[in-house]
Amino acid sequence: MDKIEKGEIVYANLVLKDKSNKVYDLRKVVFSRNWECNFPVLAKKDYNRFLLRYNIKLEEVEVIDCEIISRTGYKHKSKGYISAKKNEQIRDEVTGAYI
Repeated sequence: MDKIEKGEIVYANLVLKDKSNKVYDLRKVVFSRNWECNFPVLAKKDYNRFLLRYNIKLEEVEVIDCEIISRTGYKHKSKGYISAKKNEQIRDEVTGAYI
């Protein structure tokens, strides 16, 4: 099993196993490890979007094998948002140019 760092985004083949020992073989998927999670266990509260994309409707599954095809980079750690500001310029009604 290849190691995935915190916040890293990878293109990989994953093998997941749930509590009833059902195995899910995901080929060529984009996976990103969250900053605050208990990897290799993928809990629904942290990975809901990823699990629903592949029709896994369980509370948690465990990654038992990970074969990384390509490492693509890291996620941005800051979760801050940029505030939008209204444009103060006025357009000319005929030409559409800013005055």
